[in-house]
Amino acid sequence: MSIVLRRNSERHALAPFYQRWNLFDEMDKIARRTWDSWEPSELDTGLIPYTDVYEEADQLVVKAELPGINEEDLDIILEGDRLTIKAEKREETVEDAAHHTRERYYGQYSRSVTLPYPVKIGGISATFENGVLEIKLPKVEEVKAKKIEIKARLPKSTGKTKKEK
Repeated sequence: MSIVLRRNSERHALAPFYQRWNLFDEMDKIARRTWDSWEPSELDTGLIPYTDVYEEADQLVVKAELPGINEEDLDIILEGDRLTIKAEKREETVEDAAHHTRERYYGQYSRSVTLPYPVKIGGISATFENGVLEIKLPKVEEVKAKKIEIKARLPKSTGKTKKEK
């Protein structure tokens, strides 16, 4: 065991462990404590598919990207005005393989969308092609826009013409 003896300057004789304070040194210490202890966190197992929701003339369309999902691992649930898409991406296993990187995500996908208006439950259709799920939800009749024809009314005339005045 070695003992290090340091002499303090006369100015700091009462502070045996005095170090000159420097703002940059302090910021550096804080940054090192923060970043040296930082570890990337694992993402949730709950993955969220990217979706588009848009309205056509007589239906609402929901499209969701679900790459790598099999059709049998997909569930679509409509409860009231909430549409929920659930899927599971299963991990591929390769026997006798040494993985160098594993960046692909596996697990449960889930996304809920609140519909802006009621839809006909009987007319809903869904297609799944090239990893894109498309759900078409027809509008209820009372929600569809109705064109109202305006009948022009001419002002009632007194029966007099301009010449009679």
